[in-house]
Amino acid sequence: MSGISKVRFWVWTGLLSCSVQLVAQHAKLDLREVRGQLCLEVQYHDKVVVEASPVGLNVDHVLLGTECKVREEARTLMADNDGYRNFATTYAVERDDTLAYYIDVREFDDGVALRYRIPSAGPRCVYDEQTSFTFPVGTHVWYASGPFQYGWVQAYQDRAVGDIAGELLAPPATFRLPDGSYAALTEANLRHYHGAVLFGQPGGRVQFGYVENEGHVLAGTSTGIPAGPYQHSVVRSLPWMASPRPGSSEIVTPWRVLMLADDLDGLVNNRIIAQVADKPDPELFPQGAQTDWIRPGRSVFTWLVEGDNRLSVANHKRYVDGAAELGLQSVVVDDGWELWPRTEPDAAGKSKWDFLKELVDYARARGVDIWVWRPSSPRYGNKDDIGLQEAGERRAFMKKCAEIGVKGLKVDFFHTENAYTVDLMEEILREAARNRLMVIFHGVNKPTGDSFTYPNLLAKEAVRGLESVGGEDSWAPGPPWPYHNTVLPFTRWLAGPADYTPLNFRAFCPPSVTFAHQLASIYMFTSPMLIFAADMEDMLACPGRQFIEEVPVTWDETRVLPESRIGRLAALARRKGDVWYLTVMNGESPYDGELTLDFLPSGRYRATVATDDGDDRRHIVVRTDKVRGGKKWPVRLLSGGGLLVKLEREG
Repeated sequence: MSGISKVRFWVWTGLLSCSVQLVAQHAKLDLREVRGQLCLEVQYHDKVVVEASPVGLNVDHVLLGTECKVREEARTLMADNDGYRNFATTYAVERDDTLAYYIDVREFDDGVALRYRIPSAGPRCVYDEQTSFTFPVGTHVWYASGPFQYGWVQAYQDRAVGDIAGELLAPPATFRLPDGSYAALTEANLRHYHGAVLFGQPGGRVQFGYVENEGHVLAGTSTGIPAGPYQHSVVRSLPWMASPRPGSSEIVTPWRVLMLADDLDGLVNNRIIAQVADKPDPELFPQGAQTDWIRPGRSVFTWLVEGDNRLSVANHKRYVDGAAELGLQSVVVDDGWELWPRTEPDAAGKSKWDFLKELVDYARARGVDIWVWRPSSPRYGNKDDIGLQEAGERRAFMKKCAEIGVKGLKVDFFHTENAYTVDLMEEILREAARNRLMVIFHGVNKPTGDSFTYPNLLAKEAVRGLESVGGEDSWAPGPPWPYHNTVLPFTRWLAGPADYTPLNFRAFCPPSVTFAHQLASIYMFTSPMLIFAADMEDMLACPGRQFIEEVPVTWDETRVLPESRIGRLAALARRKGDVWYLTVMNGESPYDGELTLDFLPSGRYRATVATDDGDDRRHIVVRTDKVRGGKKWPVRLLSGGGLLVKLEREG
């Protein structure tokens, strides 16, 4: 078994220094005061991966990382059921011989995490944060250039770390170090606190910080989608008020997480976020993630399909029929259902709840569940929206949904991750749990392990998905889709599942990717709530229909093939039970090479292969083949092409 991480705290005062070495581990995190500033340094496999970088917060105009002394308070060896060991250590930080705050450190085989706990009887003003990570010269970085709550603007950058000064990096950002190893930065366990982004600083330093939407600032609003001109603009480092959690006397920050791995396989399989997330409330979730009414599944919605009546009751019934034929678990009824009394031709005095119950009953008789859409708060200028900010409305809405048999909610348009909105999300999840409702969040910030605390949260959008097709040169700017899609598994998905709404063969299939690429995406962009965007006729007639019918939404194992290259080729093998699926999405350049099948135990396998039909980008061909575990498999992929393979052992 590999060793655990190693942490040392060094206190430097002028020319005097002392150090305490605690335990030999894989990664090493040193904290030291350098010229009056508390700094960290991280090593991995005895190599420096993060050079001396500032630590601390600016609270009430006091720099908590300056002129301080550190002492160890407690240290505990921890392990999960799989033996994933780590040390939890608490350090007290003193300023002027008085306790100022605590730093909690978690040390793992594959990274480190730290957070701050500030004793406080009430609110404090946070001006900014000094927590930084400085990477060696020669480090490369991939990052989204806008906060994830503005999911349709996700221009992933591919830069040298020395060229990111002034840039905003949306966590998680992924780094390839000069020795070929990998790192990623993000935050975890965001609760009752402002969500963070990363700022590029000179010298390859990446600093945690905060942004707010400019529209909210100008209008004096706290959450929701603002006026159009301000939907994507941010204000940096705006002071905000932090307060202790209810019943607590401490302000607790999220964990600042540094993932470390020798290769992309180790990075994708990092488990730190799950380890540092708060456990579920047993009153709401008696069996945690296994609570009986939480049922991950596959779904479809009509938001991106063709036709003038795509949002009608009749069309939703048609999609219920198709979902039943494909074995999908649910249909999501998106924006517009609350206007059915005005838009349905046979309204005849029916209320929106009458129409919805009619659909729920129709779907239940066919073994299909119904989810419904609601904005978290009214959109700017929209007089029909009813939000969920007010507690009474929230309770009444969810109670009514549960009474008529709705199983889940798609809640949209948060558009920020300030502390108010983070609290609102938690209140929505708690009220939903009381009514046994599952939830996905749309128009929202990146996951931070919230689904481990609230297992009824199955996914968060926080991604530039297929909704953005067609807006590449206007409202949804971004890089070419083959590049974008081959970056996502190694960046955004490190934080948790997304609501990408994959699979479309019409207007929302980017011309730069093939139909086989689209089919492979439902195995690549995995999510416990996997919502397909395709027209029902296309799914029913698809040559690769069996892959749509049987795609799992939870997996027993994932392996990244060594041929994968960020932004060029994403090749993952996923196992469910005894069956492996190989999902491959190609970047902009054609690929003519091999794939390593060393994830398979030795033996012969029957391969059901879905791939591009020669050079025909708009057709999928399905064939069978024989392969052996541990061997190389030759493949040819078009630009933006794809490959999907089901592997079943013979004999």
